Amino acid sequence: MSKTKTVGSFMIIRRIATLLFLFASIGLVRTSFGQEAYVETDVERRLLSMESEIELLRNELAAAKTVGSAPYHEASYSTPAEEARWVINTNAGLPPCPPAATYPTVKVSGFFHLDTDWFDQNQANIATVGDIQDGSGFRRSRLGVNGNVAENVNYNMEYDFAVSQARFTDVWVNFSEVALLGNVRIGRWRQPFGMDELTSVRELPFLERSLLFSMSPFRQTGIGFYDNSEGENMTWAASVIRYQTDNFGNTAGDNGGYGFVGRYTMLPIYQDDGERLVHLGADYFYVDPSLNTTRFASQPEIQIVDSTGFQGNILSSVPPFIDTGVVPTNHVSSYRLEAAAAYGRFYVQSEAQWLQLDQLGGPNQTIEAAYIQGRYILTGEKLPYNRKTGVFGGITPFHDVKPCYGGIGAWEVTARWSYADFNGAWVGANAGPGRQLNDATLGLNWYVNKFTKFQFNYIHAMLNDPTLGDSHANIFAARCQLAF
Repeated sequence: MSKTKTVGSFMIIRRIATLLFLFASIGLVRTSFGQEAYVETDVERRLLSMESEIELLRNELAAAKTVGSAPYHEASYSTPAEEARWVINTNAGLPPCPPAATYPTVKVSGFFHLDTDWFDQNQANIATVGDIQDGSGFRRSRLGVNGNVAENVNYNMEYDFAVSQARFTDVWVNFSEVALLGNVRIGRWRQPFGMDELTSVRELPFLERSLLFSMSPFRQTGIGFYDNSEGENMTWAASVIRYQTDNFGNTAGDNGGYGFVGRYTMLPIYQDDGERLVHLGADYFYVDPSLNTTRFASQPEIQIVDSTGFQGNILSSVPPFIDTGVVPTNHVSSYRLEAAAAYGRFYVQSEAQWLQLDQLGGPNQTIEAAYIQGRYILTGEKLPYNRKTGVFGGITPFHDVKPCYGGIGAWEVTARWSYADFNGAWVGANAGPGRQLNDATLGLNWYVNKFTKFQFNYIHAMLNDPTLGDSHANIFAARCQLAF
């Protein structure tokens, strides 16, 4: 018998002995002092009570011996239920843990853009930029993998095959839950500058980004961090980059070659799960180019194949309408302001940018650009807003287009006006004409399902050359996109 059971039985026996002693004492008192000392009613009542308690204790003692009931304590008596609160079940196991994750994880992704363009230029425009040929081609064709190698370490490796040779797009490793910084990223990725630039090309409302795109650092190799406030009403990001990097993220040069990029956004209004919101943001970058040259150039928001934009290594059959040329440069700094709003199924977004270029052997120059765009979803779907990154996402149709089951997908109309002034006193043997460009664009988007969409754009490009004067071009373009 265990020690606990022995102590319990001993206490019961001791209480029985005490009661028997009292019972005998009462009997002796009754015998010694006679009937006069015995008050019949009171004593008999006590005797009956003692007899009942003795019988109860005997039963409990027997139960303790056969069953092993919970112990009794000297100072108090507890029921088995009360005692159970203080008993630790050493045989009970811990709750089962979820199965441990297996690393690395790998997810394959990819998409392509197949574009077709038609150009209608007036004679002045042909004289200014040349006769642009209609064309079709794969604007982008990308494959990538992403996943985790640990709970707080994820990666992305994506490559584009649409141009003459494969090249890097986003190749990086990301560390989350880093003290003070939040998330740390190392590699080549889209730098934190501009709401338009940080919107995925899979989710653009137009075939191309606005004219401001040519003035951004965009993809560079570096190290940076990003995070958001606890209430997800603010985001911030910053990075230190090597500049300029080629299509494989490489750079060389011992004269500068560094830069800084930063972005901050806030949501002063966010209601009804994003049905009504106001977004504000500010961006800044500073670069000291390693080769002491820069070039800023842009097509009229349409291309047949890709362009690295900021690098000036243009790989498009559409010539640039605005172009600084290759300019000897000491350093470049730029500011941008962002604003966006949502009201029901209507969305508006606008940005303005000023870029200051410190020329080597010439005066400092400032170029500027801005755009405003609106979109309305005819079929009532919602455009999600990512509060952790400060950009809009993509549209998922309520009803996919399915043979025999109906469904029309999602339909959206868009409009945009863009402006850029690249005129300036550019120096150097390869200085460009500068020029000023206004683009007016109308668009129609058809989302067949979550993975497939068709886009149609009409662009009216209004160009001003400081020497040749005004000209214009009408551009019609269509795109088929498949993304998974």
